[in-house]
Amino acid sequence: MPHFRLTAFYLLLVGIIPALAQRTQSYQEPDYHYRNGLELFERNNYAAARYEFRQYLEPRRGDGAHTLLNTNDQNAVEAEYYIALSSLYIDEPGAELLVDRFVNNHSQHPKAAQLYGDLGSYYYNRQDYAKAITFLEKAVEQGGSNARQTAYKYQLALSYYNTQDLQRALPLLNEVKLNPDSPDAAAASYYAGTINFRNRNYDEAVTDFRRVENNPTYQNQVPNWIAQALYRQRRFDELLTYSEPLLRRNNGPGLSEVALFTAEVYYQQNQFAKAIPYYRQYIGSAGAKAPGAVKFRYGQSLFRTGAYNDAITQLKPLAGGKDTTAQYAAYTLGVSYLQTQNPAYALNAFDQAGRLSFNREIQEEARFNHAKLQLDQNNGADAVKELTAFLKQYPDSRFENEANELVGEAYFVSNNYPAAIAYIEGLKRRTPKINATYQRLTYNQGVNDFNAERYPQAVANLDKSLRYPVDSELQQAAQFWKAEAYSAGKQYDTAIPLYASIAKGSGEYAAKSQYGIGYAYYNKKDYTRALPYFRDFISRGASAGESDLTAQLSDATVRLADSYFAGKQYNDALRYYDQAIARNAPDKDYAAYQKAVILSYTGRDAEAKAQFEQVQRQFPNSRFVDQSLFQTANVDFEKGNYQAAIQGFSRFIQTKPASSLVPAALLKRAIAYGNLQQYDPAIADYKSILDNYGNSDQAQSALLGIQNTLNDAGRPEEFSQVLGQYKRGNPGSTEVEKVQFENAKNIYFNEKYAQAIQSLLAYVQEYPNSPNLNEARFYIAESYRQTNDPANALRYYYQVSGTSDYVLRAATRAADLEAKQKNYPRAVRNYQLVIGRANDKAAQVTAQLGLMDTYFVMPKLDSAAVIARELVAGGGVVPGAQNRAQLMLGKVAFQKADYKTAQTEFDKTIALAKDVNGAEAQYYLGEILYRQKKYKESVQTLLKFNEQFADFEYWKGRAFLLIADNNVALDEMAQAKAVLQSIIDNSSDETIVTEAKQKLAKLN
Repeated sequence: MPHFRLTAFYLLLVGIIPALAQRTQSYQEPDYHYRNGLELFERNNYAAARYEFRQYLEPRRGDGAHTLLNTNDQNAVEAEYYIALSSLYIDEPGAELLVDRFVNNHSQHPKAAQLYGDLGSYYYNRQDYAKAITFLEKAVEQGGSNARQTAYKYQLALSYYNTQDLQRALPLLNEVKLNPDSPDAAAASYYAGTINFRNRNYDEAVTDFRRVENNPTYQNQVPNWIAQALYRQRRFDELLTYSEPLLRRNNGPGLSEVALFTAEVYYQQNQFAKAIPYYRQYIGSAGAKAPGAVKFRYGQSLFRTGAYNDAITQLKPLAGGKDTTAQYAAYTLGVSYLQTQNPAYALNAFDQAGRLSFNREIQEEARFNHAKLQLDQNNGADAVKELTAFLKQYPDSRFENEANELVGEAYFVSNNYPAAIAYIEGLKRRTPKINATYQRLTYNQGVNDFNAERYPQAVANLDKSLRYPVDSELQQAAQFWKAEAYSAGKQYDTAIPLYASIAKGSGEYAAKSQYGIGYAYYNKKDYTRALPYFRDFISRGASAGESDLTAQLSDATVRLADSYFAGKQYNDALRYYDQAIARNAPDKDYAAYQKAVILSYTGRDAEAKAQFEQVQRQFPNSRFVDQSLFQTANVDFEKGNYQAAIQGFSRFIQTKPASSLVPAALLKRAIAYGNLQQYDPAIADYKSILDNYGNSDQAQSALLGIQNTLNDAGRPEEFSQVLGQYKRGNPGSTEVEKVQFENAKNIYFNEKYAQAIQSLLAYVQEYPNSPNLNEARFYIAESYRQTNDPANALRYYYQVSGTSDYVLRAATRAADLEAKQKNYPRAVRNYQLVIGRANDKAAQVTAQLGLMDTYFVMPKLDSAAVIARELVAGGGVVPGAQNRAQLMLGKVAFQKADYKTAQTEFDKTIALAKDVNGAEAQYYLGEILYRQKKYKESVQTLLKFNEQFADFEYWKGRAFLLIADNNVALDEMAQAKAVLQSIIDNSSDETIVTEAKQKLAKLN
């Protein structure tokens, strides 16, 4: 407070004031009020002091309060001084007027200058710097060099400083800082240093700061200013000489700025290892307040020294921003993730850097690296899209040549072989590496065409591959599949020489070519030529012990037996049928049946009948059970054992009433009855054929047979009635009926299903006894199915009856529909009907697949697994059947939470083929690891989708949704959001996109 600046005279008064308390003098003493006022003023009781001083002055004013005092009366003048000062201290209105009046009235009195100073100090202490300046300027104008004047100058300088008038503050501070007697010299030097620093007078600033660097008040602040000033002057060596010893002595938070500028010097000198500890010290002190750019340089220093994991920790919080620092941080983060073998996170970091445009070069490089990394991760389709867009956006990029080279490779990885082939064919120059890529691309496309049954296109692409024989193994494979394409197109004479050119060599395709030649001759019914190839294939495969040829070896054994059978070499045929049975071949039921047929052909009737019985016992669900029952009776029939034959055919008809062989059994039983002269049952059987199977191959024979039997029975007159009834039930296809039916079918085959329903229903109503009735009902059901009317579709499928092929086709369709409607028991019955009655192995396998899937969803997991195992062992009768069945074994184990078994089965599925079943299996492998909380391993497994299953958009989408779930479990929320956003931006499957949006909204 200003009253502490009193002169020595007043300090003397303070010393004698306690004596006043003793009240040794009279209250009437003239100076009593004056001394009492001094005592009260010193006690800061300003209101009471002012009263005493006024009491003192009252008798001395003469004729009024404003009468000038005698300036020779020092006590009176000082009393007026204290009245003005006390009024000021108690905020009395008009106090400043009293001050001005005092100065005007006593301008030459020492108290005048002192009053301005005290008033300025008063406002200075209240931090009212504008008013303080007004009075302190007047105090300083009074001049002088005493301690009080120096104090006023310091206060005036600080008032200027706090009102940002640095130009006027600095000269005063410079004067005070050099005064060794001033208690404010150190502070003045400090503030002068800050002003010089702000004015970029760094040398003067350093001098000022060094003057007080050992002052206890400023010793923790000054080093930061000195370091910063030296840094601004780029006096780096001097800065390090100053800062490092200082930091070795004291690395506390007070010197964090010194640590920062030391780190910055080393960073600029590319001495990143030396910069790291100082950055760490600064950021440890500043915490969240540390600027992002400083955090980036710390992370960059860690990155440059190979401390990638630490760099990631520092840079990750910065990379999500929207400024220059964020862009640099994201780019460096991407490279760091690559160095730590985390390409999925690197993708997202490069994506973030590429979305920001503050630095165009960083943006360009980030986008190129992102596209390149897509290719490295086998995201072929995404890589193609990004590289194409990159070349368009940056036509003069320094990465142009490399990007052009990568486009073809990206097409290959994306499995977009036609686009890749067209791209390479459009190049003006082709290097050997590009030709090698072209050989593989055209080969893969050729195999794809083959699998899609586009055989001419397959041959064309395989020919392109063969024109560039860079890889000899691939060349042999292309030649083999070209032969397979011709063979599948039934151009056997063209296929055989191609097979032969490979069969002479060694390896997988040499063996398979022998098998192919054998089948080509077999399909030409040239069994003699087929024999040696099947035989050599079996011999070569058995000696090589190739497990991947197991299915073909089993099949070749059966076909070799068939060829011997066709050539009437029955003993050899029996030997190989026995081998097929011993191998547990998928067609072992067929082999067992054929063995029985041979035994019957060679007159070994008892053995034949026993073998037929064995087929029925051992393979109760086989399609050859019907034939075996029939042939058991037929053995007796052919030997003339008619009574035994009658019993056998009767047993067959009773146990297999829906079999397509019933008309043949009825015919043979009728003949047997006739030969035994049992005419009535013979006639009954003939009539049964004519009434119920009028459209069968046996109908004409039955008509002749009943005519002869009636004659033999002496009842020829009955034949006219039988013939008339047959004609009425089987009127034959008149031209009108034929035209009407063909027209209705044409409408159906033109996919005009609503009109087809009307036409076919009209036909059925008009011709209720037509032999085409089952076919018409089947097409009616199909039309209802196509118009999404499952109830009516099922109604007409179930009306298809008899033994025609349409019964099985209708049952297959009904089974599929019932399964979709979740009527699983009905679906099961229909599938079982098809499996039991189908003569076509492919139809039987297709029904097994449907039954397997139905059991799985019911769920009857064990039943599904039984059928799946049968299908896996059955080979490739239906393309993809083995793969589906193998996948089912994995899914069954997965549902039972038997994850170890499931993993084994899923791995087998993937090994079989890179098809949709493999894609689903790959997803389940990731799901197993996720359920086991092996989140990182799950991510690595799911990322293989881009390498192996990029074409299967749905399962790829599900895989990346699960990757996002793994990231959430790992508390990598930013990564999870980036993955979901990528799905939303790139997936073409709406179901997947919708789910990704839901997950992203939940995370946000």
